[in-house]
Amino acid sequence: MKKFVISLLIVIVISVVGTGFFLSFGLRHDDYVGEPPVSTIAPTAAPTAVPFQPHRFVFLADSRGSDGGINEPVLKKLLKKIKALKPQPEYIVFGGDLITGSTDVATYEAQLQTFADCYSKYFPLETLLPVFGNHEEYSSTNDLVHEQIFGAFFSQFTPTADLEGYNRTVYYKDLGAGDARLVVLNSYHVGEINQITKRQFEWFQTASLVSNGVEPKTKFVFLHSPPYPTGGHVGSALDMFPKERDKFWKVVDNTNYIALFCGHEHIYSRRLVDSSFNPSFQREVNQVIAGAAGAISMSALYTSKKGIIVPPKSVYHFVVVDVKEKETKVKAISIKGKTIDQFTVANN
Repeated sequence: MKKFVISLLIVIVISVVGTGFFLSFGLRHDDYVGEPPVSTIAPTAAPTAVPFQPHRFVFLADSRGSDGGINEPVLKKLLKKIKALKPQPEYIVFGGDLITGSTDVATYEAQLQTFADCYSKYFPLETLLPVFGNHEEYSSTNDLVHEQIFGAFFSQFTPTADLEGYNRTVYYKDLGAGDARLVVLNSYHVGEINQITKRQFEWFQTASLVSNGVEPKTKFVFLHSPPYPTGGHVGSALDMFPKERDKFWKVVDNTNYIALFCGHEHIYSRRLVDSSFNPSFQREVNQVIAGAAGAISMSALYTSKKGIIVPPKSVYHFVVVDVKEKETKVKAISIKGKTIDQFTVANN
């Protein structure tokens, strides 16, 4: 009997050892009879959406003047007002004609430095999103030299994407994880004066949709020359080329931009561009002209009145834009701190 028990134990030990031996040499789960072993690795958690964060940016334009190329007293007062805002803006979009400009390169560079010195007393240059204007383009040689200098001089910010060959003057900056997209265009690129056309138009079409895998929840577009000027530059802005202008605006209309911001006319005004401008337009889109951060027009006369919500106001000012999850609030504030316009747009 003892011999039988011992023999039985030996058989069991051999069986166990043998099974481990074969398992160690790579038997697969489907080699088993019955259920495979249960994995002890926890399943990968599904990615969670990044929550929306509110954003604030400021727009102003046309600070040019006679103090080394800028209107220094006015610009300082406006920047001081902006500095007092709570919360602070993430970026300040400056809509062109930062300086008076010059055909002399040394003078041109000195004026850019004057502007930068003034701005950096209040905000880091990394917060400046510059727009190229006609006084920046001002060149006797009609080439890209001034654009190249401008793009290199204000190179502190990091664009999310930009258009090659335009010297960092055509770009967009995304805020948050697709919360908002700020698209900056150049209406004074050599060969495309007062036009958004050719490669820039094609790039704008792409940037207005999904880019870099991101579809922005809200979008804003900035350029210096107004598509629909009110008076001071009627006939000498994007309306010089109405077919190209309307083709450009069709993209603004179709891809759900919240608003367009520009300068060039030295006033504040706001108008709604809709199907009364072109039957193919399907929405009402705000065009905000905010071009009095130093230069100013003392005439309140205006010749283009269609869609005007706020007639031209001759007052130094800046514009605060608050992007929330469901709506965007825009407020224009005078140099004295008074609200001169405000409106809210539902986000798309």
